[in-house]
Amino acid sequence: MSLMHKICVYHAALAIITLLAYFTGDFGLIHDWLGYAVTVIIVLRLGWAVFNPRQLGLNRFYPVFDGIGWTNAITHPAINKTLILAVAISVIMATATGLLTLIEGGEVFDDLHEGVSGLVIYLVIAHAAYLYLLKRSLARFMLYRADPSKKRVG
Repeated sequence: MSLMHKICVYHAALAIITLLAYFTGDFGLIHDWLGYAVTVIIVLRLGWAVFNPRQLGLNRFYPVFDGIGWTNAITHPAINKTLILAVAISVIMATATGLLTLIEGGEVFDDLHEGVSGLVIYLVIAHAAYLYLLKRSLARFMLYRADPSKKRVG
């Protein structure tokens, strides 16, 4: 399996388990275990970034706004990286506040967890819509439908 396909598997696992965790918020133990699974996926991804090829590093999440202008403002890679960074931070915050809710208890962490979890969903929708509307080949690749490095002929 190529590196890019491994990234797709990671991406799909994180997306599916995160969405399942969100939609099972009222199902107690199931929601908790899905949250643990998200935690494991995040820890594995951080380890993957530290101990593996350079293209998997955390620098992939940092937007660089050099070269952005009026003609390429919407399609500049920094926009997508900003969305990815926002999704990553919000998923980590939702996971951390969920763990704190279980460990410490209390309404404060629970309310914060619910608020951040809602933000995750909005950011995921924005990320998916951006890719679908402006970076369709990348969206198709992440859905296992095409390889972005191969250009279509004709």
